[in-house]
Formats: sequence, C-alpha cells, structure tokens
Amino acid sequence: MKGKSLKIVKSLISCLILIGLVNNVVSYAQSKNLWIIKATDTSNYNPAYLGNGIIGFKSLKNGLGAEKVIINGLYDHSPLGDNIRLVNYFNPINLSITFKDNSELKFGINVSEWQQHLNLKEATLETSYNYAGMLNVKSQLMALRNLPMTTLGLYEFTAIEDIEFTIKNVMSIPDRSKTFSSYKTNLNYGLYRLGNNSKEKIAIMSAGFPTESGKDCLAGANTYFFNGNSPEINYIKLNPNSQQCSFVVKLKKGDKFSFAMLSSFTHSGFTSDVYNDVIRICSKDYNLGYPKLVTAHKLAWENLWKSDIEIEGDDEAQIDVRLGLYSLYSSITDGFDLSIPPCGLSETGWGGHIFWDSELWMYPPLLLMKPDFAKSMIDFRFNTLAQAKKRAAQFGYKGAMYPWESDLQGNECTPISYKLDMNEHHVTADVAIAAWNYYQVTKDKIWLKEKGFPILKEVANFWVSRSQKDLEGIYHIKNVVGPDEYFEDVDDDAFTNGAVKMVLNAAIKSAKIMDEDIDKRWIDVSKNLIVLNHMDGYTLQNAQYTGQKIKQADVNLLAFPLEYIKDKAQIERDLNYYEPKIDPNGPSMSYSVLATSYARLGNSDKAYQLFKKSYQPNRKPPFGFISEKPRPSATVFCTGYGGILQTVLFGFAGLNIGKSGIYQEKAKLPLSWIKLTIKREGEKDIVCIQ
Repeated sequence: MKGKSLKIVKSLISCLILIGLVNNVVSYAQSKNLWIIKATDTSNYNPAYLGNGIIGFKSLKNGLGAEKVIINGLYDHSPLGDNIRLVNYFNPINLSITFKDNSELKFGINVSEWQQHLNLKEATLETSYNYAGMLNVKSQLMALRNLPMTTLGLYEFTAIEDIEFTIKNVMSIPDRSKTFSSYKTNLNYGLYRLGNNSKEKIAIMSAGFPTESGKDCLAGANTYFFNGNSPEINYIKLNPNSQQCSFVVKLKKGDKFSFAMLSSFTHSGFTSDVYNDVIRICSKDYNLGYPKLVTAHKLAWENLWKSDIEIEGDDEAQIDVRLGLYSLYSSITDGFDLSIPPCGLSETGWGGHIFWDSELWMYPPLLLMKPDFAKSMIDFRFNTLAQAKKRAAQFGYKGAMYPWESDLQGNECTPISYKLDMNEHHVTADVAIAAWNYYQVTKDKIWLKEKGFPILKEVANFWVSRSQKDLEGIYHIKNVVGPDEYFEDVDDDAFTNGAVKMVLNAAIKSAKIMDEDIDKRWIDVSKNLIVLNHMDGYTLQNAQYTGQKIKQADVNLLAFPLEYIKDKAQIERDLNYYEPKIDPNGPSMSYSVLATSYARLGNSDKAYQLFKKSYQPNRKPPFGFISEKPRPSATVFCTGYGGILQTVLFGFAGLNIGKSGIYQEKAKLPLSWIKLTIKREGEKDIVCIQ
C-alpha cells in the first residue's frame, strides 16, 4: 500500500511539473473571449499565422509586414538541386518607417505598450504599440478569404508630438539574370484608370520574374488606399531587382494618418497572363474601397465558422481546438484542387510537399467539418493519378504508386539523401482509404465513378503487384518503411498490411456499387495478407521488431483510424504495449491516436491525459501554435492539429464513418467538459452532454 501511495504522489508531482512547463510555454491572457489570443510579451516570440489557402504568411513583432510569404500551387527547385519546395522567396508585404533625422523605426527598447491580438473568428492580427514616446502605431493584417490571391494591411499612425516621417514599401525580387527562361524579369510602376469614363487613377507597383529553375513565372503587385487626402507617391527603381514606393507624412500632435495596402500574387500555375493578371487582381473592386474587402473577408470567415467545435467547461481546450480548426481552414480553399502540407502555408518545412499527413491526419476532420475542403484534397490525388501510374511502372509495379512527398503534379519530391521515398509506400493505401471515406460520407456516386473508383482500382492493382505469396498461400509485403520511420526495409509492417487489406475491401465494395468487374486477386490478397501477432498477444509491428523504441504510432493505427482491429481486448493489449515504446521527442500525433482509442474504449480520463500530452508540450508562445515536437521545430503543425481534432470528433464525441455515412456512438467526454457541440454548416448540431 505504501508503494502504491508513493506512486500516486510521484504521478501527481509529474502532472504538476508538466502543468507548470505548459503554462511557462504559453499563457492565454483572455477576457473570456474564446476567439481572441492576446500577446503582450515579445521575449520568446513565435509568429502568428494568417492564410487563405493560396497565400500564407507569418507575422512580425512590429506589425508592419510579414516574416515570409508562402504561395500555394507552385513548386520550384534549383536547376541542379533536389530541394524542390513551395515558392517562398517573394515578400512585398513590408513597410519601413524613416524619421526626419534619418533614423528608422526599429523594434526594441523604444517600443512600449506592445500587444498583438490574433482574432480567430475574423482571421486578423492586430498590433499596437508606442514608439519612442512620439508615435502610436496600429495595424491589422489579414489574408483575404474573399480574394484568395491577396493580403491586406490596415495601418494607423497617431502623433504624440509634431512629427514627420516617410513610409516606404520595397518590392525586391531574386536575381534571375543568369536564369534561362522564356519569362523575363519585369519591375513596373503605373497609374491605372478605374474605368473608361473615370479620370481617377490608382498607383500599382508590380513585379514579375522567372522561378529559379526558369520553368514558371511568379508575379506580385501592391496598391494603396488612403483615408482623406492622398499623399504624393514617390516611385524609384533602386536597382535591377528592387523598387520602392514611398510617401511623406507630416502630423501635428494628436493627428492621425491611416491607409491600407493590398498585395496580390499569382503565377503561371494559375494563369498564362501572369504579368497582367496580378494587376487585375490587385485592382479588382478598388472603386468600392478597402472597407468592402474587409467586410467580405469577415463574412467569409463567419461562414467558415458555421462549422465549429464548441467546448463548455474547458476554456483552454476550447481555444486550442479552435486554433486547430483555424490552422486547417487557413491552409486550404476550394476551387483549386490543392491539398495541405504538414505546416499548412505557414512555412516550407518539408518543402511544403504533400505527405500522408494530408489523408490520414488532416483530411478526416475536414471531411466531417468542411467536405468541400476534403474534396479539394482528394481531387488533388485524382489529378495526379496518371503520374502515380507512371511512377508505379517506373519501379516495376502495376497500378498507381503515389509519391511519399508530392508536388502539384504528383512527382516524387523527397530529397534523394533520404530513402523513404523508395519504400514508404503506405501513403498509396492512405490515399485510397481517403477516397473511399469521401464516398461513404457524401454518397456521391458520380464522383465515385469518375474519380473515386479509378483511384481505388489502380491502388488495389498496385498492392496486388507489390505483395508476395509464399508456399502456404500467405501474402507478404516486404522491404517497406511503415509510419515508424526508425525501422527501414522491414517486412510485413502492421499498419501497411492492415491498410492494404482495408483498401482491397473498399475496392471490392466500390466495384459492386459501380457494377464493375471485381478482380479475383483483390479478394485473394485481402483474405490472405498477414498481419503479424506476437506470442504474448500483442500485434507485432513488423517481422523484425523486437521491442525497441518507436518514432510514432504504427500498430495502434489499426484500431483507429483504420478500425481493422475491433476487439477491445486486443486494442488494450496493443495500447499497453506500445505506449511506453513511443519516443517522447517524436511527432505529436501518436498521443492523439492513443487518446482517440482510449476514448472509444470508454476510458475518457486516460484519453484526456493523452489528448493534452499530444499538443500542450508543443505549444509555442505567445499564440500557442503547436510544433511537430516538444523541442524547437517547425510550428503551425497542421498534422498534429488534425490528430487532436480527430480525438475530439472520433473519440470524445463518438463520431464514426461507415457505410451509412457519419454516425454517432456514445460520447465519452472528459470529466471537466460540461458540453461538446459539433456544428456543421447545413447539418443538425451534434450535442454531447456530460
């Protein structure tokens, strides 16, 4: 009894230490507004993220621009390199302030009363501070949801004393003088009429230039809206790769000056008229004024938030879950057939490539909450099906083999210094499972016929050719890398084989629905593909596994999300065996998988502990965006957010996807949660009460 008491005390101490560490990482200074995250400390500043599915950027402390801009839909690489990545080398969202004595506004000791508010409901970031006791600075930044190729910044300056300063906007582009391309660098400034019968003209500074490889072209433009009298805009070409617009502001004490800057972006992946389209986008509805743009942006986000998760009784979890939805919603839009990289559009970690992260982690919550976004993600995979078939043939297989890291065309983009692209083939099964789930939720037979079944058929054919039959009639999949990437070139990885069996069964079911012929090999492999079990009763991760530390969940994925293992006793055995094996410095998603399974087993206390463990140690101040790992790493980890959202939806809320679509089993709420409401646009609310 004494030993048991000591264990309880140690456990409590560990919990208290963890809570203390978490609270040191990020502090939510809320006034009971569960939509706004307020930052007042810049000592350990990790930027806020703003995005609209096409443009994404991270904030600066000074509120005058972006740390870096990510543009979706276009990948580029060095002509002789293997580091293909989403374009991230053009950033016109920047302002600088120069005072009359030629000193510049620099963020540091001269800044006081600083604060930033990230408004999740409106997807805006507000910044305010006092600079050197002579100027109050305010700004509001947003990636316009209603105009997805643009960003908007609103700026206001209030004089604390008589003051004169110059606002500069520099547009710099990479040097492409040695790049061979049919596209040419073009720096331009022009005054454009608002209409044939209008004498009013708007100033637009634009730039177009080839990508580093020379294969594509990128363009951007800025224009300005002034409140009241417009200052004289001075334009200068600083050098062959840089240009600047500036204007002088003179204020008496107490006076204010405000304006807005609209930035637009496009590239040759979207249009063949890159140079002119970026100006068209920038000037669209200019005559209506920027307040119309702001109103439409907020209305678009209001419509997005008709699909929301409401938690009563746990304000901290409420904000974190909304931050997860916000991060996913900010990283995708419909109409472009694009998917979501691991960090969304916040940065180009992992090149901004599309992994299994999209289908297995981010896709399921979006399929429930925003089916149109899920459709974009799976249509992206259909659009790259032809390339996947070529890739399979290239390596001697039949059917379609999706790349481990994909660009927009479906090419393999994994750096050649890694081997994962050669054998981490479970992504091909993950894509097909996502396709089948889309049909199960939407019951769209036209989509299934035109896109879903072709994916399932070709993926099934791949796995038939990838499997090997032994003398006893048992099928094996050899020389693979499973989700646990600490083990390369193993045989019969549990998750891979389980996922393949699910895919083959889905292909058979979809063929019946479409009245298509069923390949008898699908049935044979599905029935006889082995999933290994250890003599001690737990599912064996792979044929070579002997109990070592694992990078992330593998076997446990068979219970959820695959639902391949349904026996509760077996699920518990696998949970008990593999949880201690997970590397605590590995990706955060493992604990959300375990949490979901524990919730589905009815152990909501254990589920809640693991739910918090799946993201709290990864939160970064001051806004609380999570990183992949507890240590410093890429933030706004959308993969991890997909995991915690699945715990809420498929664990605590008891939701599931089956042949009848979305259905609910018994909810299993954490003790502190009074009520959980799943709101989905156009659908009846799902309400779970303690």
